[in-house]
Amino acid sequence: MNQETPPVVSRGDDELARNAALFFEADRLETYAYSLLEGDSTSASSWERFSEAKALADAKRTEAQQDLLRIHGQLINSTLS
Repeated sequence: MNQETPPVVSRGDDELARNAALFFEADRLETYAYSLLEGDSTSASSWERFSEAKALADAKRTEAQQDLLRIHGQLINSTLS
């Protein structure tokens, strides 16, 4: 019986996976925001709902980008040490 050892998952890999999930959530929220305009893109209430949903998506994307910069900084610092 040939048993393979499971791959070692580093802390960096875990952080990158979590970061990818943040970007995925930002994409999901943005898709939802635009879907709010599909049925009715002329009413003020539709645009208000869209604006609120889009703001949430933008905030999530900013969170993901800042997190990625943090991870990148950690990786650079760890290679310099």
